[in-house]
Amino acid sequence: MQQVQGIVGGGFTFPASVLSVGSLLYGNIGNVAMVLSGSSKTDLTEEFRGRLWWDSKTGLFTITDLQIQDSGQYRVDNSDGVKTVTAYQLTVYNRVSEPRLSASGSCWVLCSVENGRDVTLSWYRGTETLNQTSSPDLSTSLSLPLEVEHRYTYYCEAKNPASSQNLTLEIPANCSKTSGDDIPSPRSFLAHVPVGCCFVLIIYISITVIYLKKKTRAVNHSVLQEGRDQDTLSVEKEQQI
Repeated sequence: MQQVQGIVGGGFTFPASVLSVGSLLYGNIGNVAMVLSGSSKTDLTEEFRGRLWWDSKTGLFTITDLQIQDSGQYRVDNSDGVKTVTAYQLTVYNRVSEPRLSASGSCWVLCSVENGRDVTLSWYRGTETLNQTSSPDLSTSLSLPLEVEHRYTYYCEAKNPASSQNLTLEIPANCSKTSGDDIPSPRSFLAHVPVGCCFVLIIYISITVIYLKKKTRAVNHSVLQEGRDQDTLSVEKEQQI
């Protein structure tokens, strides 16, 4: 049993030939095309009418305008000499959708694609595979984020066993990330020092002003109270006299 693939709307040619006597069989239906004495009859079933051909020169059967329902097991029965039967498991896939790219931050890019049977989504840096994802849930799309750097070329690829599509990434203009950018340089660190110092100074001045105001009030209150006490003592002395 040979595993083979086709694309919806495309064609597939079975590589086993029948030159004079033989047939092509499909699943439980049986014969869908026959060759007798070097001539063919290919309109045996409604499923393949107008889509199944036999080439008398090569002896090969071809199905055109493939549909998903054409997936299944086929057998080429060759009785030209010694009888041989070659079996194929044909799987017909939809053509994979084109992936989409969107910025997700200055140096982050998100690649997404509509999900489908056996679809995988991958990020590549040159020929190196960075990460890959797939999902059996065909109702959701596939998404794959990536943090990029200016000095490399990246591309995102969506593929299934029968087709593939890829997009080369254009690095966002506001991304300047290079290796080591995650660690701040002394210059960038010092650039933030004046701002921090000003902020601390403002807080210090505010606290000092509040403290001085409270202290002044306390001193004034003490002086006033002392004056009142002196007046009270003077009055008491006068009364004694």
